Amino acid sequence: MTFGPLRVATYNIHSCVGWDRRYDPERVLAVLRELDADILALQEVGGHLVGGTEQVRFFEQKLGMAMVTNPNRKRRNVPFGNAVLVKGEIRDLDLINLTVLPFEPRGAIDCLVETRIGHVRVIATHFGLLARERQLQIARIAERLKEKQQSLTLCMGDLNIFGPERRRLRQIGAPQPLPRLYSFPARRPLMSLDRIWSIPNERLLKLTVHKSALSRVASDHLPLLGTLAEE
Repeated sequence: MTFGPLRVATYNIHSCVGWDRRYDPERVLAVLRELDADILALQEVGGHLVGGTEQVRFFEQKLGMAMVTNPNRKRRNVPFGNAVLVKGEIRDLDLINLTVLPFEPRGAIDCLVETRIGHVRVIATHFGLLARERQLQIARIAERLKEKQQSLTLCMGDLNIFGPERRRLRQIGAPQPLPRLYSFPARRPLMSLDRIWSIPNERLLKLTVHKSALSRVASDHLPLLGTLAEE
């Protein structure tokens, strides 16, 4: 039986504060519905509530997806960090500590997702702002990939990497060359900070920046959307 490829996406939602500085979770929700992803990695989730509910719980309920979150710290006394939402079940969850002192706390979600095309390992993260910080974070992800292997792995997130530093991503399975998909800043994208790739690389069939009237204003990043093939 053929099920067709999965839709996979990564999106830094900037706490649901848009380019117009307006806090609007419903607008971000509308973008997520446009994406209609089977596997969705979110960064900068939280820092505000939605009618007394954490943002990630709000998206989980509205989208009807399974969810795991990795809050690295609190903003306004509200958890803030990464999340993965899936149409399927999440299994074998690990949270990877990527904090490099004295910089702000960082982490990655490492989970096995049961999907309609089989099991997919998902590593979703948001790297730091400085190159020496990211170098150590890449090394930690690389070590985890060696320790624990899966036939299909999906790496996703806001990696804050551009220019010659992109070569370091080969240590964690990135293709060479990396596509230049400009997703930041959303109103006038000039930088390829957001990334999705599969291991093996050929399983990711297509990758585009999702540009719509809503996505251009809902966050300071545009989402990336890809299709992940059956074996």
